[in-house]
Amino acid sequence: MLPGIFMRQAAQIISKKLVYWTTPNWTPAMPSTLLPDYEYDIFISYRHNDNQYDGWVSEFVEKLRKELVATVKDKLTVFFDENPEDGLLESHHVDHTISSKIKALIFIPIVSQTYCDTKSFAWNNEFLLFSKTASNDRYGREIRLPNGNTASRILPVRIHEIERDDTELLENSLQGVLRSIDFIYHVQGVNRPLRPKDDDRQDNLNNTIYRNQINKVANAIKEIINGVKNFDSKSQNIQSTSEPSREEVLKVPSMPRWYNTTVPSDIRVAVLDVPQPTVFLAWASNDLKAKREEIALILTRAGFQVIPNSDCPSTDEGFKNAVAEHFGRASCSLHILSGEFGRRFEEEDAVSFPMHQFEMAKKKSAAPGSKFYTFVWYLEDSSKQTKPQQDEFINNIRNYITPNMTFTNAFSPMQLVEDMRSLLIIEKQKMLDTKDTDIFFIFNKQDAKDAYPLTDLISKDYTVEVMNILPGGEEQYREMSTQQIPKSKLAVVYFRYGADWALPFIKQVWKQVGGASSPTPMMLVGEDDPQTNMARIFKAPKVSSSIVSKEEVPEEVKKTYNKVTGNQ
Repeated sequence: MLPGIFMRQAAQIISKKLVYWTTPNWTPAMPSTLLPDYEYDIFISYRHNDNQYDGWVSEFVEKLRKELVATVKDKLTVFFDENPEDGLLESHHVDHTISSKIKALIFIPIVSQTYCDTKSFAWNNEFLLFSKTASNDRYGREIRLPNGNTASRILPVRIHEIERDDTELLENSLQGVLRSIDFIYHVQGVNRPLRPKDDDRQDNLNNTIYRNQINKVANAIKEIINGVKNFDSKSQNIQSTSEPSREEVLKVPSMPRWYNTTVPSDIRVAVLDVPQPTVFLAWASNDLKAKREEIALILTRAGFQVIPNSDCPSTDEGFKNAVAEHFGRASCSLHILSGEFGRRFEEEDAVSFPMHQFEMAKKKSAAPGSKFYTFVWYLEDSSKQTKPQQDEFINNIRNYITPNMTFTNAFSPMQLVEDMRSLLIIEKQKMLDTKDTDIFFIFNKQDAKDAYPLTDLISKDYTVEVMNILPGGEEQYREMSTQQIPKSKLAVVYFRYGADWALPFIKQVWKQVGGASSPTPMMLVGEDDPQTNMARIFKAPKVSSSIVSKEEVPEEVKKTYNKVTGNQ
């Protein structure tokens, strides 16, 4: 028996050293995995010259292993090739040897100054191969997380500032903005990986701590695994239900539908095509890093696209290039300021990084015909003295507010985001071709099979507009709902398996249509199977909640309709 709880299993394959490790227990044969369809849970991809100088990648893998043991309950398997040369020997067939290994749940490319090389083995036979394979498997390359956000199964770890061409190559391949967890040590004239012993140094301009970055990687892996489990759980719920006919479900004769079957497809397309605002969330001074991360999460949940998603570049030139590139894609910007002046340019110490970003936004807003909007959020701390140069900067902003600019000291980030949403999203939504109807019946695609037989019955007595909400467009469907609800006498949100969607949905829509002053009453109705639905109710003025059996849903809706319209 090999000693120790955490052991490495080394396999010699034609002079090729492959390291497989598992957590929390050593496995004597080939590595196991969380999912039977995958060879490994995590695949580490890197250019092997990045491991030759001081073994940085090997140390990263070992530290990550230890962090995962303390973060994830499941036993994970990782493919990590410690061979000192890139690629395979000539005796190996690339497709056969790597394809099986690349079939992993999560892919971690170690992005260095040499990784984005279209002639390299790592790029062609690992990165591109995984991207293609993951895009076509059952989960897809992007995973919906339990909190509603989306994460890529490609989790880049960046150890160098890279050239702009390399960034573009990565982003084109990822089909989106590079979202990396950075391990970069930066002082003037230095561009190297961050090491654990650098945590004791005070001269790192990035102010990143190795242990914190390792923890971020482990937490990101945990989120993806939870997203996969959530996906499988929902799939099993749907697949466990049989496919009886509508007559068998409700024990009623089949009736032809004579009501409006759904919101017209051209309306749905019009709404889904409304572009979501892209916010340039300016890099902030060090004291505001946590606040910036918090506001980024809130903005994402509110339907915004947020850029940039990486740490602030370490060089002046890299910073200016990144700001210019991201501003080109943004439709508005948000600048979080405090009493700290922030990092200064090395050759222009009178200009800070936050100041440069604001001036870029101000210039873009002032352009003729520009619709670019700039938000400035000033978090004043009365217990700390504002730096003189920062005080001058803040006063200059206050004294020269332009029409496309908002300066606020809102106490709550939620309030700030709601103000931004009202300006940038709600006002830009198109007016839809809504219809007068008795009942507006809303449900999630997950419950469509159960919902349509119910609306068949309800439509015998009342005109019904139906909206089947497809995944990925909740924000647009909420807008559609807020325009259709005032045209309806009763709005019904129905769920069986979609309780996690239904409750937040009705709460937000209720607020958007006026809350207690809404002209249209609303109803949340769920089935009592599964039993976990029994606690899913929403109490608010002009809202009724009912959890009943499938057979009782139509009558419960009719009873509520008669009550709110005075037809009893």
